[in-house]
Amino acid sequence: MIVLMLLLVTLIISMTMNTYKILFQSAFASSSPPFQRQEQKLGSGSWFDMISRESTRTGPNYIDIQSVSYFSNGRHLNATLWLANFIVSPNDYELVDYGMYFDADSNNETGVSGIDYKVEVYWDNQSRTWTRIFQEWSSSGDSKTLSKQENVTDFFEDGASHVTLSADLDPMLSPNNYRVYFYAEGINYLQKQFSWIIDSTGWISVPSPEPVFVISPSPIVLTEGGESIAEVRINSSSAEELELNINADVTENSSNSRLITMSLDPEKLIIPPFGAASTHMRVSTTSSIDPADYMGIMRANITTPLCPQPSAEPGLTQSETQENANNNGPDSLIFKSTEFVSSPTTCEPVYKSSVFSIQVKEWDLDEQLNSFVNQWVTPLTTIYTALSSIVAGVLGWIYGRRRERKTRTQEKRVIEDENNNNNNN
Repeated sequence: MIVLMLLLVTLIISMTMNTYKILFQSAFASSSPPFQRQEQKLGSGSWFDMISRESTRTGPNYIDIQSVSYFSNGRHLNATLWLANFIVSPNDYELVDYGMYFDADSNNETGVSGIDYKVEVYWDNQSRTWTRIFQEWSSSGDSKTLSKQENVTDFFEDGASHVTLSADLDPMLSPNNYRVYFYAEGINYLQKQFSWIIDSTGWISVPSPEPVFVISPSPIVLTEGGESIAEVRINSSSAEELELNINADVTENSSNSRLITMSLDPEKLIIPPFGAASTHMRVSTTSSIDPADYMGIMRANITTPLCPQPSAEPGLTQSETQENANNNGPDSLIFKSTEFVSSPTTCEPVYKSSVFSIQVKEWDLDEQLNSFVNQWVTPLTTIYTALSSIVAGVLGWIYGRRRERKTRTQEKRVIEDENNNNNNN
């Protein structure tokens, strides 16, 4: 009996501890924002020479990125680099790699040029093997290997022209806002002619910039031939500074839609991280427009002011860089600079849109009277009221002065009469 009671107590304690453990893990568990599949196109036949710091049209197809698709479940970021071609055993370069850089805190001051982590699979032509590596980088250029797998073959398919990459976001503390940078490159560091060619995207923000448009008043109400001014406010949830070029038009595909004109002042806005900006939109119509409800659309072309690519270590000549790589191996080709060069493919803008309503009403007699009152009677009434107040004030002052003089005169006469009576007595 005692044994059964002890077993029961132990079971209860174990269940209680497991429950607390689950609750504790649930309370403190966090994940990065999940998002559905997205794709960024790069085109083809264009690379960047890291030695000459210039774009080039000469490069191998197996490091020619056509596009990059990527998605996340909040725990892992999975990406596919769609290439012009893929070779299992490339021979043109001693080092071929496919990877992605992570700016885990959206801060260029941490890591190397903002790069905090690197996930990469690379081909070493000496060992004739593919290796997967996950590294953390410091701002001084040092790196720490978090994981390494040799002889990997699970990132490609036979006969296919793509490679797949995956990054565990937990070691990066599951950032809520981060940036990722995809690349493919080939490097010769043992030959007499040192070469380094790369194809890459620009920095991609996660989550994608999602500006929210707030148009006031809503809806915008106009009369035939009338005009109105609305405020357009854009709120940003991005950790980066955004540059917006915005325009507006009417979605109605009819002759009437061309009778509504809209202009924004200004059309270009800079929104700080997690900030907001506003502009004014002037909406006007002609007198020949049909009274109806119209749908307007606000379009925004969004870019980030900086779309950097990390450059090779400045101050080192080509021979010095090659000697450094020869002595220390390919791992020494870590970027150690905060210097940036133009990206081989400019950061593709993000396009966002938002619809809003415009109501055009018939300008009837009541509207005309209201307009006349608003434009003429009300201002005249205001002027009349102001003048009346001024006149009343002046008249009151004059009346007060006259009354004061009259009172003084009467007091003077009373004094004189009293003096005369005293003299007669």
